[in-house]
Amino acid sequence: MTDEVRDALRALATGDAADPTATVDEAVSALDDVCDLAAFVDDDGIDRLRRAVAAADRSGDEAAACRGRRALATVDRCRAAAADHFRSGRGTVLSPDGQPPER
Repeated sequence: MTDEVRDALRALATGDAADPTATVDEAVSALDDVCDLAAFVDDDGIDRLRRAVAAADRSGDEAAACRGRRALATVDRCRAAAADHFRSGRGTVLSPDGQPPER
């Protein structure tokens, strides 16, 4: 059995990415753009990132695990800020023509 097949079988059995660094890189890259971040989150990115951090910890790749934990914390802060924006009395409400509504 080749290493590639073994890694693929391990990833299939455990749900871990064969290369947790790739998942961490994907998450870090998504932090640069809100649309990319939303797509990452929508594509089960949070769970994949958590699994990648755990896999990096198990393999001893502390650098990838640390970057992944920082990315998770940043995603959490972004999600909280976005949720706060849509609470009552927050944000800017524009009318269909782009002008502020009369108050």
